[in-house]
Parts: sequence; C-alpha cells; structure tokens
Amino acid sequence: MRVGLVGAGFMGGVHLNAYAGIPEVEVVGVADARIESAVAGAKIVGARPYASYEELVVAEDVEVVDVCLPTALHRDLALRAAGEGRHVILEKPIARTMEDAQKILEAFSGDGALLFVGHVVRFFPEYVRIKEKIEAGDLGTVGVVRTSRRSPFLLGWNDWYADWRVSGGVLLDLVIHDFDFLRWALGEVERVYARGMLGREYNRLDYVLVTLRFENGAIAHVEGHWGYPGPFNYSIEVAGSSALVTVDSREPAPLELTGDMASPGEVPDLASGKSPYAKELEHFIHCIATGEEPIVQSQDACEALRIGLAATESVLTGEPVTLGGRE
Repeated sequence: MRVGLVGAGFMGGVHLNAYAGIPEVEVVGVADARIESAVAGAKIVGARPYASYEELVVAEDVEVVDVCLPTALHRDLALRAAGEGRHVILEKPIARTMEDAQKILEAFSGDGALLFVGHVVRFFPEYVRIKEKIEAGDLGTVGVVRTSRRSPFLLGWNDWYADWRVSGGVLLDLVIHDFDFLRWALGEVERVYARGMLGREYNRLDYVLVTLRFENGAIAHVEGHWGYPGPFNYSIEVAGSSALVTVDSREPAPLELTGDMASPGEVPDLASGKSPYAKELEHFIHCIATGEEPIVQSQDACEALRIGLAATESVLTGEPVTLGGRE
C-alpha cells in the first residue's frame, strides 16, 4: 500500500516510525510546508520529501493519504483526497466543527475512497482489557468512572495549539481520547457539564474537568491538563457493583483489578510488543486491503467531537448541555 503523509510534525513522526515497521506499507513521500521537517520525516522511512500535498501527489502514486495537519486544516485536505479517490487516515479529532466533520463524512459516503480516524486509545491494551471486562460483566454494573490525562503544553507549527479557536484546546485535542473510549465502552452520553480555563488570557495552561452522564446511568469524571509540570501520563478508574479496575501509566503494573470477580491484586499480562499507533495504522491498512470494518467508525469520531464541543459550550456558558439529535 503506497502512503503519502502530510504534516511531518510530532504526530507525523509518530506515524512514520510506526509505518517503518509495517511491511505492507511503502511511504512514498512526506509533505510539509516546512521542508526541513519533510526531509527529516522522509529519512525515517526512506521516502522523498515535498513542500506540499500538491507536489506529493503529482510526483508519486499515492493510494492512502495520512493527514497529520493541524485540526483546522483537516477538512480541506480530506475533501480533496476524497475527490481524487484516495483513502484517508486522519488524525483525531476529525475536524474542528461539526459542520466540517459532516462534510468530511459526506465526501466519503460512497463506495470509493475510505476514511479512518485515529482514535488510538482503542488500541491501547489496557483500555481494550477494561472494555472486555465491562462487556463480560466482570465489574458488575458500572456506576462511576474517573479518568485523567495530563500533558506538558504542546508546541506546533505557528503555535496553533495555543489558540483554542484553532486547536479546540485540551478538550478537543487531549481528553477527546477519553470521550471516545468512554462512549465505546459505556454507550451514548446524554448530558455534559464542564468547568475549565478555556478562553482565559494565559494560553500556556489549559485545564478542564468534565462530568458525563450516560444513557445507562453511569457517571464519568474526565480531567484534562495541558501545561502539566512533568511527563505525559494518564489514568482511569472504573467502579462497578462487583469490582474495580484501575490503570495508571505512572505505575509499574499498568492495570489492576480488585473485587468479587478478581484475585487480590490481579495484574493481567498486557505485553504486546507493538505500539498502539503501529497497531492502529496496521489495522487501518488491513481494512483498506480487505474491506473489513474498522474498530473506529467515522461516525464514532463525529460523536467524540460532539461530546467535546458540548463540553466546550458548557465551559463557556457555565451551563450543562444535553446531547440529542444523533444521526
């Protein structure tokens, strides 16, 4: 499968390193407006650098476009690639607005080009194990979930992360991971209430605490922090009527299960040998080759965005937001 990657920043580098270990993929070109970034990215996979998407597709036979551009630029490139019949792998979030997201979905609604959105937490083994235990009933009825995702402030092209109107801030770029996973594991969200620092003058610190109420009655408290004074880390705690499961990336044992359905201090073996990004991209390429349904559906990406935008509205207005009108 011949892949052209557009956007050779931090996430582009993560994708390129993953592709280097996937034999079915040939990255034929890397495009970035900063040509030095394109050159550095291309070296990872032995590809050719280009200064733009236009130069890339004129020079190379590209079957799959991997888009790692700033969020506000997703729509235009995704629509162009779809119009050219190229499959697209699009980093999360799918878009900055629901209007843009729906236009992207419409562009890929036919029988031609396929769209895949990179909600990578679905490929983290500890999160997969949590979902399996919820579905198996090992936790009983899930009542309360707590998640936290903490990161140093991110730097990017033109400092785009610092403008929440472009990036969506910590809600759309960081904790959208948790919104997607929780909806995947627990079902639809009916109500969102959030408090945070969104829109305040000091844009090198963004913090949010979101309460989600699910249609099944479960409650989740989702914390996100940009500007964390330490390395990136994450945690999740799922409390059910029979057992409690916890994950903390800062601990030596990444997942622990306690309660009626577990041995004391049970620590499942989660070793996999592949990064979640490699598993995600390998899965998407496999789906393109075989027609298999992906683990992440395009509509899932839209729903994660919908939750994030509802949380944004709640922070800005101070009021809870009820979700409805899902398609």
